[in-house]
Amino acid sequence: MRKYLIFLLLTLYTCLKAQNNPTEFSKPIPTLSYLSTYVDTPVDLSTGIPKIDLPVFDLPTRNKNVSINLGMSYHVRNAARFQKSSDVGLGWSLMNINNAISKVTIGAMDEKAANNPQTNMDLFQFDDVFFFNAFGMSGKFVFRKSGNIINVQNLGTSKEKIEFTNSPNKFYDILDFKITDEYGNQYFFNKSVKVLDNYYNETYTGAYYLTKVLDVDNQEIVKIEYAEYPYSEYQLSMVDYKPKKIISKDYGVINLEYDYFPENRYKSNTTNMSDCYRVKKVELKDTENKLIQEVNLEYGGFFYYKYEYGNTVTYTTTTLDKIIKRNSQGNEIETRSFVYNTTGTDRYYGPSPNFGFDVCPTDPEPIREWIDNPKYSVIGTLSKMILPTKGYVKFNFESNQFDPPAWMAGMGYISGKETYYFKPITSFDFDTKINSTFTFNVTSTGKPQDDFRELVFCFQVIGYDPNPLLDPEAIPNITFFVDGQPLIQTADGYGRIYMPVCWAGPHTITIGGNTTGVGYLSVSERTEAEHPQSYVSKYGVRIRSIETFNSESSVKASNSKTYYYEKFMDPNGSSGVPSLFTGFKKSSDFITMYGGYELNRNIIYKNVKEVDRDGGYTKYTFIGMDDINPAITSTELDYLEDLNNRGLLKKKEMFDSANQMIASESHEYTTQTLSATPIMVEQPSGYLKLNPIYIKKHNITNTFYYPQNRFITSSKETQVNKFDFNVDYTKETTEKGVYETYYFYPQAKLLNKLLDKNIYKYLLEKKEIFNGKTIFHIETKYDDPSNLFPSSGLSYDLQNNPSTDITYNQYDSKGNLLQYTTKDGISTVIIWGYNQTQPIAKIEGAKLSDIQQSLIDSIVNASNTDAAAGANNDEVNVLDAFNTFRNSLLGYQVTTYTYDPLVGVRSITPPSGIRESYMYDAAGRLEKVVDANGKVLKEMKYNYKN
Repeated sequence: MRKYLIFLLLTLYTCLKAQNNPTEFSKPIPTLSYLSTYVDTPVDLSTGIPKIDLPVFDLPTRNKNVSINLGMSYHVRNAARFQKSSDVGLGWSLMNINNAISKVTIGAMDEKAANNPQTNMDLFQFDDVFFFNAFGMSGKFVFRKSGNIINVQNLGTSKEKIEFTNSPNKFYDILDFKITDEYGNQYFFNKSVKVLDNYYNETYTGAYYLTKVLDVDNQEIVKIEYAEYPYSEYQLSMVDYKPKKIISKDYGVINLEYDYFPENRYKSNTTNMSDCYRVKKVELKDTENKLIQEVNLEYGGFFYYKYEYGNTVTYTTTTLDKIIKRNSQGNEIETRSFVYNTTGTDRYYGPSPNFGFDVCPTDPEPIREWIDNPKYSVIGTLSKMILPTKGYVKFNFESNQFDPPAWMAGMGYISGKETYYFKPITSFDFDTKINSTFTFNVTSTGKPQDDFRELVFCFQVIGYDPNPLLDPEAIPNITFFVDGQPLIQTADGYGRIYMPVCWAGPHTITIGGNTTGVGYLSVSERTEAEHPQSYVSKYGVRIRSIETFNSESSVKASNSKTYYYEKFMDPNGSSGVPSLFTGFKKSSDFITMYGGYELNRNIIYKNVKEVDRDGGYTKYTFIGMDDINPAITSTELDYLEDLNNRGLLKKKEMFDSANQMIASESHEYTTQTLSATPIMVEQPSGYLKLNPIYIKKHNITNTFYYPQNRFITSSKETQVNKFDFNVDYTKETTEKGVYETYYFYPQAKLLNKLLDKNIYKYLLEKKEIFNGKTIFHIETKYDDPSNLFPSSGLSYDLQNNPSTDITYNQYDSKGNLLQYTTKDGISTVIIWGYNQTQPIAKIEGAKLSDIQQSLIDSIVNASNTDAAAGANNDEVNVLDAFNTFRNSLLGYQVTTYTYDPLVGVRSITPPSGIRESYMYDAAGRLEKVVDANGKVLKEMKYNYKN
């Protein structure tokens, strides 16, 4: 009886544990949640996430620090099983289109508790995490509460200024945001999207879309227009938005077209994992609405299968199958297509080939293994990219693997199927009319005090006899008993019945019921692997190899890289460790994905070996949060957001194919605590205090090895200012001597004129020292109180005496430099055309007052007309106007320039008058440079980089 009591207690424990659901993460807008992945799971060797980026096209703006660089990017974590696809397909993001602040809700939405009058506000703290993405600026922040004051805490080491407008009617209801970047540019996120909380049947704001960008002088440089998609859900009227136009003032516009599938929106449609939008076409047009380039996207479908309660459930998603780039005439100039994994990897995990799914005759059905077996974790990931040349790149992913740290013990994450298998004890076909009693023997563990084994029974009734039953009202039932006792555990979805506790020795099986019949029964016992591994294979995938093939028919890769993640000192152990923190609730360890749970942590690899096709290889060693916090169980830890999400490189060692080290790099880091509010993480027994830190100093030592045991060593030290996170000092030590460089930014110079506008990134002063002597010292002044532009540039002699090298005399309303004077008193004038976006003339030796305004207007107007004419026009009129301008200023050195807007410079005519013309191919790439007679001076050839 004792053995069944233990069995009952274990079963009860399992049931109770299953009911203790972890806090869920909610990512209500799939396309935006994809962007947060790039912040939380960086593309890095230490995360096993490869960089897969494809440029689309660029739209410049008036501000050099704000660029609209469109590109397709693939992040394999966004292709996790049962993850929703974005508006460009599973795993893919169209970067710099969906510029927004999105929210990840941890547990219930913060608005629910914060605005509830019954909430104890003395104990309340915010949990939700916000991510921002806008034209390359990205980061992560949370709200904090101090008394009745709500403020924002930036979780990164950057100086973006985050402001918000709170509702006057509620304690916490954010209406909009403004983020000022480190160059003073202002991003306005004031188009909010409401999403539905199904549990409470209430709406809350899930995202804030960017509508415009102003420069530091409050001039609009970017404007975004949105298409509105009204819908209703649970009788609530809602509106969704998608960007349809991104307008760069005076430069051009990006237009987007979508296909809309409203049926994908509703949460009741739980087996459809596609976004309700698909980007159909993206166009780049100039200010005259003339097409420069366009990109068409084509899609396919994909099926996932999940075995639930004896049934196979089919899930559908959307994949990006093809990207077609076209020129201004609509002709195809470049095509890439994609193939995705549908079968899993060739690798087997654990001692059992089918990961323990080969115990019963009905087990080896792959669909049943998809959720549990690491072999199938790669299904849906990118496996092949076919290049425009028809060559292709193969991506081979595999399951993540990690050694479970001590702090994960008892958390229910670990599966043991890689360390044990079920060894058959006996199996038989039965016919209860002939025999209903069978025996089997459980082998001893050799530990008398703990002498039991876990068993699994496969029991299948094939037919009943008689059939039909003598009593037509009866339901036929045949079951089995072990040592006269029924098993209280029912069969799982795979037809197996587990008996966690069965004592060693002989046992009897009795088969009986309300009729007789025939069937099959087998007994297997859990057996540890002969050489059990310490790691587990779970929770996402990593890159195994990348292979490049030159043509469609190639069978041998022209280039390849293969990655290994085992510990360098123990090849049988994984170097992977889970990241320490996910959100700001200790229970936020799982993310819900359509009824299944994934560990919401990165796996960070401390050792990565990268092997090239020729046999040479590089070994990378990383450190993580646990290395700077040896006592993980402490109630107070140091915290660096970047280090929580990836590893920091500690050592890099390069070897040739003969295993000879040819170079090495070692890294040392010094951290320092920031004067910022500690982050409090909720735990069952109280709060964990996280003290924000930053990397104050970084030392790199490089060594190059040569034959006969010769080597050369150099080192570089970099120091960072804790107040603005800029590099303020570097020191390089080589055989020739010691080079030191000091950098001064607005914070170091306390230039409040710039700091008041949140300008932290302007380099104001730079000083270089060699072996203790100053060899170079320059400074940029901002002394004009009427603007925020440079007023002069200074240099210092060896005695530290300053002299003015250049004076910036005049700017136009757009901040373009119109006149400067060098230290020898010579002035130069720059004329801006093409709607004040490009320099069209440089006049050396003149002042702006020396040039008639009518002459300036003539070439400015001609350039504006040329811009309206579009690319590849004959430029006759603009060149005639420029020649007249040059002939009117024969006493000066004049250089003139023409352009094809959004393509490039079209011609340059120097003071000599000998013009060079620039010609571009259909893809907008510089093809050749020719002189005035058509003679080719330079010619460019392009190959695709693999």
